[in-house]
Amino acid sequence: MSAELIVVITLALFFLMLAIEVPVAFALGLSGVVGSVMLHSFRVADSVLANVPFESTAKFSLIVIPLYIMLGAMATQARIPERVYSMINRATGRFKGGLAVATIGASGGFAAVSGSSVATAATLGKISVHQMIRHGYSAQLATGIVAIGATLGILIPPSIIMIFYSIMSGESISALFAAGIIPGILSAIAYVVTALILLRRDGRRVSENEEVLAAVGAQNGSETVAVPGRPATSSRARTDEPEGRRDSLFSEFRSLAWLAIIVAVVVLSIFTGLTTLSESAAVAAVVATIAVVAEHFRSGVRSVLARIRDGLAEAASVTSMAFAVVVGAAIFAYFLVSARVPNDLSRMLTELDVAPIVVVILILLLMIPLGMFLDSLAVVVIVVPIVYPTVIELGFDGVWFAILLVKMIEIGLLTPPVGMNCFVISGVTGIKLETVFRGVAPFLLCEAVVVGLLLLFPDIVMWLPELIASYR
Repeated sequence: MSAELIVVITLALFFLMLAIEVPVAFALGLSGVVGSVMLHSFRVADSVLANVPFESTAKFSLIVIPLYIMLGAMATQARIPERVYSMINRATGRFKGGLAVATIGASGGFAAVSGSSVATAATLGKISVHQMIRHGYSAQLATGIVAIGATLGILIPPSIIMIFYSIMSGESISALFAAGIIPGILSAIAYVVTALILLRRDGRRVSENEEVLAAVGAQNGSETVAVPGRPATSSRARTDEPEGRRDSLFSEFRSLAWLAIIVAVVVLSIFTGLTTLSESAAVAAVVATIAVVAEHFRSGVRSVLARIRDGLAEAASVTSMAFAVVVGAAIFAYFLVSARVPNDLSRMLTELDVAPIVVVILILLLMIPLGMFLDSLAVVVIVVPIVYPTVIELGFDGVWFAILLVKMIEIGLLTPPVGMNCFVISGVTGIKLETVFRGVAPFLLCEAVVVGLLLLFPDIVMWLPELIASYR
């Protein structure tokens, strides 16, 4: 049996397992083992299972993954995202479109402490969609704003996706984080402008939203939220009263201060090099844990311990999933390298009689259908080992390509049939999934414009990493 046929059979097996809802980590690992057996022998596959799981995870650099996950979990337990949203809403809510600005601004802030688009969508979906609908936004526009704002979670540092890209490619995590800052700000501005244009076009629709409001209110009082491909997560019953009316202005300023400290710890480590990335992640996680204690100590020691326990349990659950994906991806990558897939693909693409930038565009366009069916983490661990050598051989910078790849993954998070952000927002709000998909459609054009700018002007991405490198 030829190597090409074995690769086709293995890929078909992988997608079949995804279709029957086998977890991505197990689908990657099992298909990689089967491919290794067909390509080599049972003895080689046995050796892969014995060595690769340890070798792929026994790396000190991977400690940033559980630390940043813990940072996001503790920040949520400290209610930092809710209160920061409430504070931004106080400042901008009186203006037309203020809630849209507040939501996207809060998305950027929460992204800076969670590194996860799904977590941002779940948190702000519960907080902001109801308020926007009450203030005259259509359900379609409100959910679209939250869905697009949440994608900042994988672009603005710290980003779990960026960390996995670094693992798969060998690029510097610090350089990747620095490269995401300016495109992240540019994306946020583009989202705000698009939202304001859509709001001006839609006008006020308060009378049309009564049925949706009832559905959202009922859903916000539920105990569980089901997300396809993920276990149901608990959510506390919430009242219809806006968060800003329940929390004092002082508590909101306090949460903003916690967020500023966390962002400063992460960003200063990137700019100054005073601490390593893992050290800054540890300090930021400790700050978030202290914030939990400080924000809930009046409720008693038992309440504080319960919050910390819940945060640690959530962090452990997500971390175990992330490391399972690392192991599965490593086994699958071993098979691909053994079958010479990256080398053959690189040779084929570099021999095409087209400009190198056309090859990069073709690779990026391939991310859209992949993102429709695969989780963003799966896209990174599958695609990067295959296409990264080609991008480098064509003479492009791996850091620049990383930002473009992340932007395309953002589009995948919003596109049917498996736009994860859309599923999450529909789950936490009770709004129909098709309404959410219609809401994000105009923002996909906005994303295309931003990607075009990053393609045409690479300095938007590379200026800050190069500036930091020149001062070190």
